[in-house]
Amino acid sequence: MPGQNGSSGQNGSHTQPGINAAMHSAHAAGTLSFSEVRASISRHRWMVMAFGCAMLAGAIVLGAMWPKTYRSEAKLYVRLGRENVGMDATASPGHEISGLQISREEELNTVVELLRSRSLLEKVVDAVGPETILNPTHETGSTRAPSIFSYARVSLQQWANWLTNDGPMTPQEKAVIALRRQIDMQNVRKTDVILVAHEGPSAAASQRIVSTLVSLYLDEHVRMSRSPKEHAFLEEQAASIKKQLVQRESELKSFKDQTGLASPAEQRSTLVNQIGRLEDDLKATLAQIEASVAGNSEIVAEQGRASAIDTKGHEELRLMLIKEKPALASARAKSSLLRTQLAEAKEQLRILNGNENRIDQMQREAQILDVSYRKYSVGLEQA
Repeated sequence: MPGQNGSSGQNGSHTQPGINAAMHSAHAAGTLSFSEVRASISRHRWMVMAFGCAMLAGAIVLGAMWPKTYRSEAKLYVRLGRENVGMDATASPGHEISGLQISREEELNTVVELLRSRSLLEKVVDAVGPETILNPTHETGSTRAPSIFSYARVSLQQWANWLTNDGPMTPQEKAVIALRRQIDMQNVRKTDVILVAHEGPSAAASQRIVSTLVSLYLDEHVRMSRSPKEHAFLEEQAASIKKQLVQRESELKSFKDQTGLASPAEQRSTLVNQIGRLEDDLKATLAQIEASVAGNSEIVAEQGRASAIDTKGHEELRLMLIKEKPALASARAKSSLLRTQLAEAKEQLRILNGNENRIDQMQREAQILDVSYRKYSVGLEQA
């Protein structure tokens, strides 16, 4: 037995260092077999299971505590409108504006920057309220308590204010800063579409914020694309010119009714023809008077020569002279009447010319007012 024990001890002392050296060399070379790995996992299976369960439980707890994030998107199509290719409605159409070369990309980038502007974000905050942005879950009626992340964020903000010696911000300012972080605006590449998105813990609040932002921007776009109070100015001018036009047309109608000038050109032609006939008749009557006067003079001369020689001839000449006197008086009366009628016709022609000039002036004024009214009506329609 002692010999065996000694033999056993001797053998053990020679065998153990060999095994350890082999295992050390195997570990050093990194050539662990699959069976050895499985054996190691089998020996520590409870620890592996416990670690796996702990990781699963941690993931479940973290998922339950992590706040949910909703994303609401809207796509704003920026089309080429009248404000891009047309002149301002109140501008004078006789002047050209050159040297303005604005690319479509610059225009879309301008829209993006306007959507990100602080003034527009402040209007959104005023419209939806700071509570909708700072605490949307509470604002929408949820009973869920604020998460630990909310408390951590508030604490960090308080420490940052203390370190920078800044006073506490108002809810309005906090909401604007938070909204700037939550929104995302970008120009979709190779399109005329602007993507407007908001991420937050409440789907209803995100939708409301995006809808309000787009609506306010559209109002702002209309305001910037037109001159201030342009519509009111054009409406006032159009109404004023229309009133003047109606008044001028009414005055023109009343003046035509008063003067009886339905067709001045035809009436002038009639008066001119009448004056021509009266002048011809007057000339013929005057010639007749002169002939009668000359004939009577001859009769008187013959009567004086025949009175001493031939009593009967003298009497015939006297009777002839008596017959010529009524014709001469009639011709003279006719000439007087023709002169009166000719003077009246000329006076009517003079009045007609004056009235026609007045009518032409009133018609020109009415036409000018009509052109101005049409211009302002078109501008009002564009505005």
